[in-house]
Amino acid sequence: MLNVTTDPLENCEVLMTVEVDQKQTDKLLKSAAGRISRQVRIPGFRPGKAPYRVIVQRFGEEVIRNEALEDLSKSVFEQALEQADVEPYAPASLEDVTWDPLVMKVRVPVEPVVELGDYRALRIEVEPVEVSEEEIEEALEDLQDEYATWNPVERPAQLGDLVTMAIQERVDDEVLAENENIEYELTEFEEENAGPDLTTPLIGLSAGDEKEFNVTFPETVDNPRYAGQEVTVSVKVHGVKEKETYPLDDDFAQTVGDFDTLDQLKEKLTEDLRRSKQREADNKLGEEAFNQVIENAERIEWPRVLEEEELDQALEEQDRRLQENGLSLETYLSMQKKTREDLIEDYRPLVQERLQRSLVLSKLVELEDVSIEGHEVTDQIDRMSILAGDQSDDFRESLTTPDGLRYITSDILTTKVRERLVLIVKGEAEEELDEDAEIDTETEEEETEAEAKVEIEEEEKEETVEVDTGVEASVNE
Repeated sequence: MLNVTTDPLENCEVLMTVEVDQKQTDKLLKSAAGRISRQVRIPGFRPGKAPYRVIVQRFGEEVIRNEALEDLSKSVFEQALEQADVEPYAPASLEDVTWDPLVMKVRVPVEPVVELGDYRALRIEVEPVEVSEEEIEEALEDLQDEYATWNPVERPAQLGDLVTMAIQERVDDEVLAENENIEYELTEFEEENAGPDLTTPLIGLSAGDEKEFNVTFPETVDNPRYAGQEVTVSVKVHGVKEKETYPLDDDFAQTVGDFDTLDQLKEKLTEDLRRSKQREADNKLGEEAFNQVIENAERIEWPRVLEEEELDQALEEQDRRLQENGLSLETYLSMQKKTREDLIEDYRPLVQERLQRSLVLSKLVELEDVSIEGHEVTDQIDRMSILAGDQSDDFRESLTTPDGLRYITSDILTTKVRERLVLIVKGEAEEELDEDAEIDTETEEEETEAEAKVEIEEEEKEETVEVDTGVEASVNE
């Protein structure tokens, strides 16, 4: 018989105290002694037949008790969980064991808790979308650039030209990249650009000219081989071209589409711009609403073990990215003068924010009954393949891996939840469908669980309840 009590702890954990009666304790100890007698040859007895008192005399009570921990961490723990009606979210850990009487204390992570409050009362004032004449003119200029032609010229390169050249980039004697034939448009350099200024050194060069110059890459560039480095750039110019654009008239409108006049083209551009700006405004509104839901939430908590797992995954992702650029995590840490623990603490706020957003998203999926149809996933894979410019079998297969599908479904759910929040903050969402759908984040008796209703076949994984005892019992003859 077990006497089980539970005490709630911080960070979604429960301390479960299990007291085992003497009868069951004796049974556990005798079972442990039997296993020892089967593992170790005891003179005068067949394997497994040595009496309990002989095992105690030969190995001592402590060894038998350590062996009994195996049963404590399995059968007794599972029985205690069922009796206390506790569902572990992750493997539990054994905090303490005392004997006479036998009492086991186990720290059990339980599922995250998300209480959003009355987020449906949230309202955000929105401004109507308008399209200015300047925006229409800019769109026409973009079309002119798109349909422009590049013509070779026999003169030095100037701003706006297209330079064809061979290029090599190196740091000291290490070649970072080289290309025998690339094209580079000489656009005006802006300080907020992520990369260095390559335009200025190329202005004034003509076909056949060679030049070597140094540029410094900012610390913020993604590639760690370039970040903060002074790079020597060597170029040999193959040719210079200047841009020729069509005039903005009816002929141009007929060239770019099914239009008779320039005014018809402008009308279409205006409508396209309005739709685009509305999508952008709704996206920003959805993100703002999502952030406010998080900010106004009454409670968002998760077990520590979940955070540690996410941190491990973040390190693995960083290691994978570094390896793609020819670096190891150890080399990167050495370059940054940091330890692995330093990097973990750097990532912790980002991981905590990601967990917070993920848990709130899952809760909104549940409360708003958001679901995904199977065709939406395949449609998204098609769109991503087209945008990537690669519809090969290998690329599509990468999108259908477990990680790829998780990313796609999460992206679709995020979009749908934001669209739902936009309706809510505009006051355009319908009322609750019925009383069962009322939002009651105070109760612990909610009967629904968030589900991503996607028809994707996945291998079923067996989930087992584990206790990390931290004790390894060994018996030596």
